[in-house]
Amino acid sequence: MEPEKRQHLQDIYATDTTQRDDYTPQVSQEMIAERNREIRRHQLVSFALGTAVLLLGVALVFVVVREYMEIISEAEAPAPITQEYIPRYSLPSESQWVMDFPSHYADPVWNGEGERPFNSAWVKKAAFNLILAEQAMEIGEFNKAATHYENALEILPDLDGVRVPLGMAYFQQKKYDEALALLEDASDADLTFDVLNNLGAACIEAKAYDKGEEYLIRALELRPAYPEALKNQAMLYREMGKEADAVSAYEKYLDLRPQDSNTRHSFALYLTKIGNWDLAAEQLYTLTEEIKKDATLYQLLARVEMRRENNKEAIAAFQRAAQLSDPNQALNYMNDEEFDRLRGDEDYQALMRSIEER
Repeated sequence: MEPEKRQHLQDIYATDTTQRDDYTPQVSQEMIAERNREIRRHQLVSFALGTAVLLLGVALVFVVVREYMEIISEAEAPAPITQEYIPRYSLPSESQWVMDFPSHYADPVWNGEGERPFNSAWVKKAAFNLILAEQAMEIGEFNKAATHYENALEILPDLDGVRVPLGMAYFQQKKYDEALALLEDASDADLTFDVLNNLGAACIEAKAYDKGEEYLIRALELRPAYPEALKNQAMLYREMGKEADAVSAYEKYLDLRPQDSNTRHSFALYLTKIGNWDLAAEQLYTLTEEIKKDATLYQLLARVEMRRENNKEAIAAFQRAAQLSDPNQALNYMNDEEFDRLRGDEDYQALMRSIEER
């Protein structure tokens, strides 16, 4: 091949060295690094701008909320149209007129000149107080109820049908003497079984036992299976020292309310006090079927069984009490002199050794 043609063919496949140098690996890495730095700069600027916008938004919300709260706190609360504790819808339609009167309308004070007023306005004042008293009784505000009933009697002293509910309001506040003074002269029509029961309870507190017995008997005549009256009767007879009557009342009450463990426990203690050991044991076994982790019940049962001369049952009750109580406490209790009769029993001695080893 001629030299010129050979040279021409070689030039066709030759590489331009000036362009090749522009794409060396060193130049490419520098460009990539520069691009990465530029990206990071953009990211930092965007983050800073986003943070500033977020903080500005939070500050704006805080300012708006603070201004709103200040406006709310400065605004005067509208005067209520109705009484504060009685919603209008809770009143019968014929009684809703009381809500259109201010609370001071219940005031029974008059100037004292001449005779006590007796006119339509004065009667309306009495009715106003009666309606508020009834609503207060329904929601358990007995102090307010008593005040309104007292106002009604101040306005119209001879008004019937007020003394019994006022006495009940006194009773709920544990003002037993005031309750008795009002209720003992009530008519038979007003003395329902619950009023009579409350009168009996008030008499117990006031230590007027004979009168209390009369009221409770009358309550049970109106409703023989009345648990509350039977319980009060049991307490009354305890105070009067009528043991047989107290036991009978307790048993009747627990037949109606067998789940009342507190009263059953009180009954068991009372039976131990009067020395009725067999019935006390019966009550305690019933209690331990329901309450299985009370050491004091088993300690009492052990004492009762010992009095019944049931050594095996007494020791078993002691053992259960020891399992449920502190060992030192169990030892102190079992070292009492009244248990001297058991000390020679092998089972008792074994129990004492096991407690000492714990």
